[in-house]
Amino acid sequence: MMKKYLPTTIRVLTGLMFTGSAIAGMMGKVPPPEPEAAQAFMGLLANSGLIYLIKVLELLCGLALISGFFVPLALLVLAPIIVNIAFYHMALDPAGMMVAVVLVALWVGNAMAHKSIFHPLLQARN
Repeated sequence: MMKKYLPTTIRVLTGLMFTGSAIAGMMGKVPPPEPEAAQAFMGLLANSGLIYLIKVLELLCGLALISGFFVPLALLVLAPIIVNIAFYHMALDPAGMMVAVVLVALWVGNAMAHKSIFHPLLQARN
């Protein structure tokens, strides 16, 4: 019984995390990071406008995961965002590293539920 609902639970949790993060970021409700280097990096993202693109992508992908539509595409788009979140916390703001670990674990859980779709991407071609 648990095996039946686990992939859906993981998918919806991931979607809720990204949807919530995107909405909070768009509303300016995210507290600034403590380390100076992290503040400089986030300032660069904000000043360049890239943070808005990232938040729109997070929102769209989060909604896709919650709804169950275009899940593999949403996971593919979120992969580099999650990698950047993980490296950001490893290098600039270690206090938030647990969030990165949870996101990576949720992404891997989602990818495992769709391994038949991702498997061909990992095949070497001649």
